[in-house]
Amino acid sequence: MKKMGLVLSGGGARGAYQAGVLAAVQEISEKSGVPVKYDFLSGVSAGAINASSLASNADNLKVATESLAKLWSDVSFEKVFSTDSMTMGKIGLQWMSELSLGGMTGTTPGKALMDTAPLRQLIHSNMDYAKVEKNIDDGHLTALAITSIDYAKSATTTFIQGKNVLPSWDKGRKRSERTTISTDHIMASSAIPLLFPPVKVDDRFFGDGAIRNHAPCSPVIYLGAEKLLVIGVRLQSSTTAYEQRAAQYATAPSVARVVNTILNGALMDAVEQDVERLRRLNDYAIAIPPEQQRAVSLRPIDHLFISPSEDIGEMAVQKAQKLPRVVRYLLKGLGSLQDASELISYLLFEPTFCADLIEIGRKDGLSHKEELIKLLQK
Repeated sequence: MKKMGLVLSGGGARGAYQAGVLAAVQEISEKSGVPVKYDFLSGVSAGAINASSLASNADNLKVATESLAKLWSDVSFEKVFSTDSMTMGKIGLQWMSELSLGGMTGTTPGKALMDTAPLRQLIHSNMDYAKVEKNIDDGHLTALAITSIDYAKSATTTFIQGKNVLPSWDKGRKRSERTTISTDHIMASSAIPLLFPPVKVDDRFFGDGAIRNHAPCSPVIYLGAEKLLVIGVRLQSSTTAYEQRAAQYATAPSVARVVNTILNGALMDAVEQDVERLRRLNDYAIAIPPEQQRAVSLRPIDHLFISPSEDIGEMAVQKAQKLPRVVRYLLKGLGSLQDASELISYLLFEPTFCADLIEIGRKDGLSHKEELIKLLQK
């Protein structure tokens, strides 16, 4: 059986979708009698939370997927960031003061719109770090990889906890570090720029792992994965959908739409582009003889990419009124809620929204039943 890597992308509250897909994979495995094992778990941003949770329960994937679904079903704004008016008001006043007087007074390092102390507590209370190491020792898992951006070096850093024989890499702006994964690493990978504050790991500050991460599938491939399950969090729009959106946005863009576009590109484009790159390399690898594949260190990698069948941004706008009042106020200051659809979807840590995403993920996972069974059997 080929070793499998699971690649989980980022996207804030969209991480609930991944929980649904993983539940479907487990359901398909149980009903078909085809076992599933994730030898390599790799996550960025919300995917880092999900990958770490799976790692701590890798000895029992049924329990792992049920625990992950429960985590997202029970999530709320108060469990992710401080939503009280006093905290939000203080942050808002600091931003306004520094934007107007920063040249004279200087600015505060690590500025962000949200205080994520509750998220740290949520992650810490739902992780059993000792079990991660035990699952590696017992062979239920080969490695857990969590990726962040090192703000000092502007380099993508993948923190790896796994067996001692695993390779390491340092390829320009992509490097690996062996460590014992902790809440700091998960928080760092989940620190959406501007929205969530950077996180200090040892003596360096890190942010969301999706930034500058042009090849999110590469960590598990470097580590030795021979087949991949990749779960995205964005609808693959058709040309017609893009044309419709272009017609809808014929006016000059608001700040919200500009930020929406930047964050969307920074956090979610990479995994789609990397999967497309993998498809092209597979076509090339298959076309050349096996002995030449070895000569150029190229091998085809079986993979399945699952992404939402519905537009999560549009879904989020429909539930935007559930955002805390202060958050809605801040977003409306940047533009319309429609323009801020992606931002809203990152921040909509609300039970009914996350439950909807879990159900869509489960439905999408089940719709790939035959492909999943084929991948698991290889």
